[in-house]
Amino acid sequence: MEPVRRADEMGGITRAQIAKIWACARDLGLDRETLYLLVPRGSISTMSHGEASELIEHLAELGAKRAAAAHPADGIRPNAATQEQRNFIHFLLGRLGWIGSPARVRGFLRKFAGVDTIEAIRDRKRASAIIEALKAIHRRQRNSKGA
Repeated sequence: MEPVRRADEMGGITRAQIAKIWACARDLGLDRETLYLLVPRGSISTMSHGEASELIEHLAELGAKRAAAAHPADGIRPNAATQEQRNFIHFLLGRLGWIGSPARVRGFLRKFAGVDTIEAIRDRKRASAIIEALKAIHRRQRNSKGA
């Protein structure tokens, strides 16, 4: 009789990893829909152990960037784009596979925001519009692959 193997030994995601993913998402303020945009194949339970580790690491990096960007409220414009928005735009660009194409990212940002870099986005509404556009592009990509 073969010994019982743990999920991580078989290459699957563990319960501890699932719990960590949800904890990181909660700490970042990500809702369920947004978290699932970041999950390969749109299913946490079908992720491999390695994929789960990468997602946890990325969520932790986003949390660290967010903590490092926290600063006193004096001098901050009320309509300024937040660091969380910028981090999420970076993440969505990565999910789309555009990080390796700086010209594509620059063209997209010029068209939709009139800027060359993510850090140059100054308006919170503009950053939100870019996030929604990137999410829609990702949904279309995912739907076209599934069709």
